[in-house]
Amino acid sequence: MAEFATAAGVPVDYALLGPVAGTNSALSIYDIGSLEFLYITRLTSARAMDTALWKARSSYQTRNAGGVTYYVKEDKASHRLAAFAHTSDMLLLATKEELIAGALELLARQSRPAIVSEKWFADGVQAAPPGPRDLRLVYNLERLTRTPHFRSYWVQRNTGALREFSAGLADLERAGGELRERRVLLRGTPAADLSAVEAAAGELLALVPDDAGLYRVRARPAAAQAQRWIEEKLFATSVPAGPQSNQAPVVLRTPDAGGEQDLETRIDEPPLGDDRNARAFAALRERLSAARLDAMLEVSSARLAPDRVFVRPQSAIVLLASDAWAAPAVRDALTASVSNLWTSAGLGAGWRAGPAGVEQLDGLVKLAIAVDGRRLVIGDSVELVNAILARRNRAAAAGAVYAAGWRHARELSNFERLTRLIDFPQIPSAPAEAEQPAAREPMFFSENMASLGRALERVQSATIAAHDSGLVVRESVVYRFGP
Repeated sequence: MAEFATAAGVPVDYALLGPVAGTNSALSIYDIGSLEFLYITRLTSARAMDTALWKARSSYQTRNAGGVTYYVKEDKASHRLAAFAHTSDMLLLATKEELIAGALELLARQSRPAIVSEKWFADGVQAAPPGPRDLRLVYNLERLTRTPHFRSYWVQRNTGALREFSAGLADLERAGGELRERRVLLRGTPAADLSAVEAAAGELLALVPDDAGLYRVRARPAAAQAQRWIEEKLFATSVPAGPQSNQAPVVLRTPDAGGEQDLETRIDEPPLGDDRNARAFAALRERLSAARLDAMLEVSSARLAPDRVFVRPQSAIVLLASDAWAAPAVRDALTASVSNLWTSAGLGAGWRAGPAGVEQLDGLVKLAIAVDGRRLVIGDSVELVNAILARRNRAAAAGAVYAAGWRHARELSNFERLTRLIDFPQIPSAPAEAEQPAAREPMFFSENMASLGRALERVQSATIAAHDSGLVVRESVVYRFGP
């Protein structure tokens, strides 16, 4: 932007952006690396002539395209260019002369290639869902994923997963205290149509308790994915992969192998490997692989303990299989996992029956299971498992390949309480009335992290639902706001 401001001869600030913001507007970016763009907005002649660009036009060179005069100026040092024009109550601003000239020729109904005729754009617009919109974004993913700037700076870090898609579109609409985003992703090569498996996910969505903080459901999951969810949420033996780092790891100085300071390291045999998790979940993995999973649901919440001090996260996993679950086989598989991870000699690895068919582990660690025909519910809270089972006669909800929801308003207070408990030993005491509070860095959890939640306190909830027809993936995201 600094180079563009130098070329344009006017600073790119609110004094410029405010006056050039018209009613309906369009922005096309042709090179995300050098930020080559064309901006078009509806702006009356009176407002256009009052902009800093128009007032500085005497320092520009004049050109003509489509019977309209446009203005061009180039910075010799950076070779950056600024061009603008006004015609038919439209203001055009570009960073390349051919872009603004081409737009003026199209406005003059002259025959020339246009972006609306390109396949990626036309296919994306054709697949767009119906409905009003305040903003539309159309993008060429096939071209974007080939650029080093996109691969380096794309915040989601999933460029590899996007390579199967050729184009995408997103419509944004504000209505009734909600922000609705409707997305479309088009595959270059069609995949399997998953529309028929969405109904199973709808069956599990009906089981989500009204007071759940987070839920996510996936249709037709792999057995390995189901095992990973159970390990991470209920056994806490593994954690999801951390964020990638572009920084080299720190090199630590260690004693030379075989030296007098390293006599305990064996150099004649390989180091011992830790395969306890693999062995502990072998029986569960075998049981999940033998079952044909139609859908999988995770429900999580944070609950305030009865002592009104501690906050305890609660989670449950629901697996919907094509055939009825064998309760003894599932119980034996979980017992094997518990015996290898949490106990010795099988102490505390037994099960005691409870109401509504819920069985609970009789050890110190909380684990509850319930089998309801094709549904298997595993949780670390009897109350949460019972709340899920209480909804088993509800009518199925609308299905999806993937759906998730986050109820921010419900979880925020417990999240703040939890962060205060983490930082409690370090929280400084309040100063006396005569003393000034000492300058200090904010606490990481209770002040920095909690402030992120408070920054979004107007967001009541966020939901997403995805549908996959093989050629097109459609996603609907809804943010609901409070007062």
